Amino acid sequence: MEEIEIVEVPGGRVRVLPDDAPQSPRDWGTVGHLILDVARHALPWEDHTGQLQQLRERGGWRLPARYLTVFHDAVVVPVWGYAHGDLALRAGARVGSFADPWDSGQAGLAYLLRSELRTACGDSYPGDEQARAYLRGEVESYDQWASGQVVGYIAEQWTPCPAGTACEHGGCGGGDWVEVEACWGIYGIDDAITQGRTVLAGVRHPR
Repeated sequence: MEEIEIVEVPGGRVRVLPDDAPQSPRDWGTVGHLILDVARHALPWEDHTGQLQQLRERGGWRLPARYLTVFHDAVVVPVWGYAHGDLALRAGARVGSFADPWDSGQAGLAYLLRSELRTACGDSYPGDEQARAYLRGEVESYDQWASGQVVGYIAEQWTPCPAGTACEHGGCGGGDWVEVEACWGIYGIDDAITQGRTVLAGVRHPR
């Protein structure tokens, strides 16, 4: 498997590779619901009411958002899509490439019921701003999974050959990279590098 990135860090290196069998975050039993519809893409449609498709056909995305807010005490955020080759998704403000007038538009909604979030938080509702942040995080995780950004890392330490320069093995190269730890199912390349760096920071270096 080919590395996405190899980063030299103090104490060794971190190899970042694609996770070839990541679990979809929509299988995690999340509190949020994603209602997404973009042509030629298979996307989640997690409608607990059974009414949103009909409402959308009647009034675009605004009508189901209003319905959820008024009749189901839901917190709702828009989800934007940017399709230029692959599809990228973002919840919340429409900024950057998601404001492109040609290749972007509303891909759907993300919502949660205040009652469900209150139950998930031990009967203490954290507030609407935290609820919106939670929904943005759910969309970000789904986007990373759908776009192949779920990765693993292999943290390796350079181990010098015990024979040193006197080694007679032609392919020795003075030592070898030895795996210290590997971990998979990480969302985001930067997080994988950070975790690998932390592992190597706690390893005693060979002399």
